[in-house]
Amino acid sequence: MFIVIACMVLAMSANVSAQKRQSVPYASIGALANFSASNYGVGVGFGFRNYNREAFVSFAPSIELLGYFFPADKVFGAFINPEIGVAIGPRGFKIYPHTGFMLGYDNQTNAFAWGGKNGFALDFGKHFTIDFVTYIPKYDFKATTVGTNLVWRF
Repeated sequence: MFIVIACMVLAMSANVSAQKRQSVPYASIGALANFSASNYGVGVGFGFRNYNREAFVSFAPSIELLGYFFPADKVFGAFINPEIGVAIGPRGFKIYPHTGFMLGYDNQTNAFAWGGKNGFALDFGKHFTIDFVTYIPKYDFKATTVGTNLVWRF
């Protein structure tokens, strides 16, 4: 069933207005919580989302550079996150479920690591987004982090 729905969404996103796709840069700042370390921190990101802002459904590949810091435990990480998502909704409001791959360094796991990122964003207007995200910088799940990011799309 999931495959059928995914194929339908991809087919709808490749509609006649697909030529209006654009690469939209964005910057984010967020509050993060790492439940493995019972710690709170901040994350910043910069990336690009490629999608059609006018289409009701638009397939949206993106890439993001992410950095975070947890001051109490002096935990930090820097990752590059290629992502894939679908922007769904009218021009002024879209929901944006997305998932991706994380590749970078995290000093809590003391390693160059790869993991995953999953999220659900709400886009308001042309510029503002609230993004609810789960980061798993390494698939041993020792540093699972959740966050709420405020995103400004340029």
